[in-house]
Amino acid sequence: MKSLEEVDRQVREVLIRTFNLSREAVTPEATLFQDLDLDSLDAIDLAVKLEIETGLKLAETEFRSIRTVKDVVETIHRKMEARAAE
Repeated sequence: MKSLEEVDRQVREVLIRTFNLSREAVTPEATLFQDLDLDSLDAIDLAVKLEIETGLKLAETEFRSIRTVKDVVETIHRKMEARAAE
């Protein structure tokens, strides 16, 4: 299982590559919709890219509660822990 730091790095790389964002903009506290200027279609694209990268599917209800980069990282890491415990 990946560490929280590894998941953080992976999520940031997906955001930077997918949405052509600067590394400086993608901080843990950056909000997806305000700071990074993503919209609802971008959120779907992000969820799909993360599923491809991690093998984990984010439920729509999970994604609705995500506001920041840190929220994405913690959600992915929590799902990885749950999968490892199975």
